[in-house]
Order: sequence, then structure tokens, then C-alpha cells
Amino acid sequence: MAGAGIEAHMDGYQVILDALSRAAKPDMKELAAFAAGELHDVSNTAFENESDPATGEKWEPLKHPRPDGSVATILRAHGILFKSLTDEGYEDGTAVLGTNMVYGRIHQKGGKTGAHEIRPHQAKALHFNGRFAKKVHHPGSNIPARPYMGIPENFERHVLGDPRVLKLLGVGGAL
Repeated sequence: MAGAGIEAHMDGYQVILDALSRAAKPDMKELAAFAAGELHDVSNTAFENESDPATGEKWEPLKHPRPDGSVATILRAHGILFKSLTDEGYEDGTAVLGTNMVYGRIHQKGGKTGAHEIRPHQAKALHFNGRFAKKVHHPGSNIPARPYMGIPENFERHVLGDPRVLKLLGVGGAL
């Protein structure tokens, strides 16, 4: 039957094949970057609500008022820790949220700081407890855990149900 055959328009079928191909080989870096960005948003909310992002449990309040009298929220006196959070997605699908602030870990997990001396940086003496001194011995502090990074319940469902993720997987609006 040389020369015989049928002509079929497979445009709809090709759309399905393309969607399946994208779903089988999604851009893992872009998916991870999206998830990391969502974790960053979760942490921002934790700072605003002063609560653990995974459990919703409120952070332990400050034991003493701030020396400068400010009423900034907990962990946001100067905003350095909050501003230091960075997120990144990697090609293997790893999503990372973190900080380069050394003290970030003790605020996240809690712990005791070591005893240390405090010396003046710009003056000749410190004014502490009504007296002047060239140095003050600090016995250390017990810092309660105030988790600001974490994965809330249903996070995976939230991310996988997002239209942007569905589009990256090739199933959002493709059919």
C-alpha cells in the first residue's frame, strides 16, 4: 500500500506528551528556589508573629526591657538577624534557608552563652550598675529557643498545590 495512509492532527496529544516530559524532568533548581523562597516567607511571618514557624507556639517573652527603651519585637532590635536570612535553591532540588550571623543558632535552638569580659570600645570606661569600670565580668546568659526557621505543617501540600509549581511540573494550565 505504497502511498496510502491517513493524516492525523495530533496537536492535543503533543501537548500531553510535552506536559508529561516536563513533569518527568522538572527544573529542580527552580522548584527548590521556589520552596526556599516560601520558607523565607514563613520565617518572615515567624518574626512578625514572634512564634515558632513549625508549631505556631509563641516565643518566650523578653525577661527585661531593652536598655534603650525600644519596643522592637523580639529578635528584631536592630533587624540584623532578620535581614541576614537568605534562601537558595540548588540543581539537586535542595532548598536552603539560613543566616551567616554567628548568634543565629543560639536564638534558633537556645543555649547558654559563655562567661566573658566586656570592655569599652569607644570610651575609657563602662558605666554599669551605677559605677564606672574598665571591664565587667559577664557570667553568661541563658537564651531561650526562639525558632525563626522551620517547616510548618502542610508545607509540602502548600508548595505542591501552588499554580507556579504546577506550571513548572508541566501540569498547570498546559492542557
